[in-house]
Amino acid sequence: MAVVPMKYINVMGPVQIFDRFVLEHVINKDIQIEPSYKTIRTHGLIPFEDDPTYDRLKKRMRILNERIGAKAEPFDQDSLVREVLEDFDPDETLSYIETLEKRFDEHKSAMAHLKTEIQEREQIIKQIHPVSELEVDINEMFSFSFMKFRFGSMPRENLEKKKNYLDSLDVIYVPVSEEDDIVWLSYFMPAQVAPVIDNVFSALGFERVRISDQVHGVPRIALEKLSGEVIELKNEMEHEESELKSFMERERTRFSKLYSKVLYRAKINEIRSLAAHIGDTFVLVGWLPRKDYPAFENKIGSIDKIVLSSEDPQYVVTSKPPTLIRNKGIFKPFESFVTLYGLPSAREVDPTKLLTLTYILMFGFMFGDVGQGLVIALVGAYAYFARKMSFAGILMWLGASSTIFGFLYGSVFGSEELIKPIFISPLHDKDSIMNILIISAVYGAFVILVSIAANIINSYRARDWGRMLFDKNGIAGLLFYGGIIVCTVISLLAGRVVITTAAVVVVVIIPMLMLVFREPLENLIKRRDHIMPREKGMYFVESAFEIFETLLNFFSGTLSFLRVGAFALNHAGLSLAVWSLAGMMSGFGGIIVVIIGNLLTIVLEGLIVGIQCLRLEYYEMFGRFYGGEGNEFKPVRVTEE
Repeated sequence: MAVVPMKYINVMGPVQIFDRFVLEHVINKDIQIEPSYKTIRTHGLIPFEDDPTYDRLKKRMRILNERIGAKAEPFDQDSLVREVLEDFDPDETLSYIETLEKRFDEHKSAMAHLKTEIQEREQIIKQIHPVSELEVDINEMFSFSFMKFRFGSMPRENLEKKKNYLDSLDVIYVPVSEEDDIVWLSYFMPAQVAPVIDNVFSALGFERVRISDQVHGVPRIALEKLSGEVIELKNEMEHEESELKSFMERERTRFSKLYSKVLYRAKINEIRSLAAHIGDTFVLVGWLPRKDYPAFENKIGSIDKIVLSSEDPQYVVTSKPPTLIRNKGIFKPFESFVTLYGLPSAREVDPTKLLTLTYILMFGFMFGDVGQGLVIALVGAYAYFARKMSFAGILMWLGASSTIFGFLYGSVFGSEELIKPIFISPLHDKDSIMNILIISAVYGAFVILVSIAANIINSYRARDWGRMLFDKNGIAGLLFYGGIIVCTVISLLAGRVVITTAAVVVVVIIPMLMLVFREPLENLIKRRDHIMPREKGMYFVESAFEIFETLLNFFSGTLSFLRVGAFALNHAGLSLAVWSLAGMMSGFGGIIVVIIGNLLTIVLEGLIVGIQCLRLEYYEMFGRFYGGEGNEFKPVRVTEE
């Protein structure tokens, strides 16, 4: 059983030593703290006043750390109290934070200013680049008394269409350069007709560019000057970035240590908000793993004026025990599938081991191939060991299962001609299809029986006798479905239908009566006043529909597992199609078809098979016994990691 048993603890002691006690015995000690004022019903219990000081410091330092990139490290036990409680000044910390924020603000302002300067110069360069070949002082072009000068761009098509018309006007236009469908030009005109000419060019799509007053002299020389200034400004930006980087390197160690202190103080404040006090005595409650309780009790016993009490989860009515699941080896990666559905409660069986074994078996059965399985296993091993991707551990085991079943099927990269099958060849034997489907149905029946057994165990642990005895997935369902399976097996072995009166009574009549009279029997067990429901007619109608739904549920659930065999046949058929297509190609083309076909099979069909396996796990197995309504165990940690 991978669900770790919990112990409920209640700690009381002097308020004066609260911070030190929490620092030394709660933070980073696998203890989850619960709100004392909600879980303890004691008169006079008062929550501590909230102090937002450390949360504000933590928030500001976290923002700063996005730039500095320091790693908060927990202090060792010997220096913990001294570093966090004694050598810590909130005002000094705030002053240091303000110094860092000021430096970053200065950097941001300087970079913004430099960027603006660069953009302005680059814009000016873009403006005067089309007239860079003119040997005319730019100031003189815009200072004529009787002539007006304009510079800008317009669509080349408009210029060509209205060229004759423009030639008839009192204007001289000079195309300077062209860019795609745009022509850059300048035009001169007498000052007295400037408004009319400007309107004509505007109607033709002319967009005037006003050259900055900062530009002086010949355009070519102005361009050289501006380009040099841009280079200098970019060098200043690089220098500013380098200075900031050096500053962060110098401050990283100090910042990291101070950041750790702030995180500890903020965590103490967080626990204080969950605790409460009666006068000068603090009260702290929470959960910790049962196996850790003796060591915790010994430590607390050596502290003067600290009182510790504990209770087992079944006696705690104001708080539900959190869930901590621990699996090792092959089972560890598959925890993610379980938590995706929901965490087991404290009284539920952790289904990780059952899911792991059934999932791996189903995947291999549906996707059996030596070559493709090895590819999946190798990719998973690389991602798991080299890239430290915990989820990739699933791929290793799925690939291994696929490889094993590949030997059983005699399939290597989709080819069933390279090796002989050890067990069965899905497509080469006329009886193979039926055998595979029968195996799938038998496997489904086995999984359903195991799920019913798990539900009986969970019901017993939860002391839910009605669910354990009279539910369709309880003992009533086990007698009915299990009895049918036993009778079917006996009949197959005997070669004839074997049905006795005793079998009918045990397998059909008793389970049906248990299902029909579930509510009265539950009321009788729980010693309620009303045993029979008041609306008896409606109750029996509903019971009849429930029996029909139970029959349908077992029948459809068993048939659902036929998809395990169907996908095995589908995989073999798809592989045959790939090799048949490759046989139609010659030389290197056939090899390419085999490679691409196998890659598509691994990625697409492998993904579909994985999803189908998960569907069977969730709907046909978990749906029968697993609630997944547990709450995650969240011990106090100084950092989010």
